[in-house]
Amino acid sequence: MPTIRNTVTISATPDDVWAELADMPGTRHWLPGVVSARMDGPLRVCTMADGQEVHERISDVSEGKRSFRFDHVQVPLPVRNSGGTFTVNPGRTPATATATVILETTFEPIDAASADQLTTAVQGAFQQSLDSLRTFVEEKVPWDVR
Repeated sequence: MPTIRNTVTISATPDDVWAELADMPGTRHWLPGVVSARMDGPLRVCTMADGQEVHERISDVSEGKRSFRFDHVQVPLPVRNSGGTFTVNPGRTPATATATVILETTFEPIDAASADQLTTAVQGAFQQSLDSLRTFVEEKVPWDVR
């Protein structure tokens, strides 16, 4: 089962970054392609620009650790058993207000022969998502008006 680790450093305090990331329906502001998001109990339901929906079970939310887990219940990818964790840590330079967001994901490709190609695509998409989060936090400009 492939494991992917994406990171991004954001020019903001860890608490400010966590506030955006922990706002589960707020995903629609920074995640490219998401036109609406809502919580249905522990499920985050994101509607994509093409009409597809992504359902994620959100768990292990920790304000203290600034982290949460998500497990895909419904995702338009050829995978199963996919999910991961978001964690916000202080940046490496204590003199400036920065935060590092770590996104660790795992998934099982339905077609094992396409695992390398799928891993590359998923890693690129998740990095784009983190880069978009950085732009939103730093500039307060939603993805759909950039």
